[in-house]
Amino acid sequence: MVRWGKRSFGRGVLAVLIATSCFLAAARLAAQAASPEPDQATQGYPVNVDGREILRIFENVGSFSAQERAQAVANRLQALVNDPTIDLDQIAAVDSPFGTSIELRDNVLLVVTDNDARHLQVSRSVVASYYLKQIREGIRAAREQHSKKFLIWAGVKALVTLLIYLLLLWIVIAGARRLLLVVLPVARQLDGIKIQKSQLLGGERIAALIGTLIRAARVILIVALTWVFLGTEFNYFPWTREHGKRLLGYITTPVGFVICGFLNYLPNLFYIIVIGAVMYYVLKFLRVLAREIERGNIRIPGFYPEWVFPTYKIVRFLLIALTAVLIYPYLPGENSPAFKGIGLFIGVLFSLGSTSAVANVIAGIIIIYARGFRAGDWVKIGDNTGEITALTMLATHLQTIRNEEVIIPNSVVLSNYVTNYSMQARIKGLILHTSVTIGYEEPWRDVHELLIQAALKTKDILREPAPFVLQNALQDSYVQYEINAYTDQPKRMLYIYSDLHGNIQDCFFAAGVEIMSPIYSALRDGNRTQMPKQFLPADYSPRGFRIEKDDDAAAAASASKP
Repeated sequence: MVRWGKRSFGRGVLAVLIATSCFLAAARLAAQAASPEPDQATQGYPVNVDGREILRIFENVGSFSAQERAQAVANRLQALVNDPTIDLDQIAAVDSPFGTSIELRDNVLLVVTDNDARHLQVSRSVVASYYLKQIREGIRAAREQHSKKFLIWAGVKALVTLLIYLLLLWIVIAGARRLLLVVLPVARQLDGIKIQKSQLLGGERIAALIGTLIRAARVILIVALTWVFLGTEFNYFPWTREHGKRLLGYITTPVGFVICGFLNYLPNLFYIIVIGAVMYYVLKFLRVLAREIERGNIRIPGFYPEWVFPTYKIVRFLLIALTAVLIYPYLPGENSPAFKGIGLFIGVLFSLGSTSAVANVIAGIIIIYARGFRAGDWVKIGDNTGEITALTMLATHLQTIRNEEVIIPNSVVLSNYVTNYSMQARIKGLILHTSVTIGYEEPWRDVHELLIQAALKTKDILREPAPFVLQNALQDSYVQYEINAYTDQPKRMLYIYSDLHGNIQDCFFAAGVEIMSPIYSALRDGNRTQMPKQFLPADYSPRGFRIEKDDDAAAAASASKP
């Protein structure tokens, strides 16, 4: 059995006091006769007697506004309600030069003017007769509500309402307490909310959050029940009925406004749903079409596979933008100043901060459709050489041989020269080349053979097409030879060059050919060959200088001495 503890009861009493304070504040504001809504003039101003509407006033009379007229008529009729000795049959309609007056003996209750009749689009006499009937019936009904029988019955209904309110209040407080006792232990045992290895909320925090939500819902329900209870109670008695209706109106009016607004918005919501559904399936169809083109099941002449998903992304962006343009007129509040202000603010931010971004996007589109390179190619962009790891609309990602990630804006790529080592390597092979300089004493055919032999010994050098040698220059003391060899592994070109240079040295040294331009400095002993010892004969010794005596030069030198 759930018990209503002192703590819960105290919170319930506090909530009741808060709701009562809210009601008193609302009643005080209502008594100050706040300014009417903008459309109140067209709907008229009600003449209320004991909180019930008798008739409505629409037109002004002289300096008196329609609202002032309605209030003055209500005060006069309320005085008749409070005086039960007055015979209502004595109230009559009397024509006068100013209009038809509804009066009790010499006391004028209301004057019906021609403007009132024109507003209601009937004759003045018909309006006066209708107002006379409404006044008599309204006062008679109001007097009946001041009788002992009516007040006793109203008191009974108020008592029943109070009991129902207390029962509902007990159900809310006790039910929330019971719910806390059941839910919180279960919530504490939960694993919590995790994203990978990060725990966002543990069981204790989830339990505390659920407890806070349940307590907040309990307070909201108590305040709402108290508000409705007070409005209903005040509505039973003629003296407080006006305040009760106003108090309930603070709830029913916004709720009715929201419901009416939602119902009026349903056609626009239907258009948004239809447009969104159509665009969703169009995008889904384009996705399937792009996948089939990429797989080669659908072929379009002149359309390359690497264009598929960039084109799909561009078309998708344009379709989403078109969807936003079509949906915009049907959004709620699209003509409101706040909505326009937010749109203007976003537009200014986009225009100020997107200049370079737009330039990079346009450059990225040009690069993709120019087919200068694609992901996986080994390229050189400016001073950076590496593999293309990603090609986005904003930047190109390059990974060097040293595992350095270089991110180059597409606008920089477009304005720079790009060397693609992989494009022709897939078809014909990439030509790697390096040069050596050999003296004229070595036969050029032997040098060609040695260079080709070194190339064929190198890993990842293709035998077909065969390597070839070019003699690039005939200098004063040496010949410049260039070896050209094909490979289909451009990503290993640095390693291939290293192996090729090593094989060139081995082949030349084994053949006894010195890789050196025969140009010597004056202080250098050039008699010793510049080859490793393992490639020289065991009895090798460098040749010495040959010195000859010149007798004529010696005699001339002696004669010149003093």
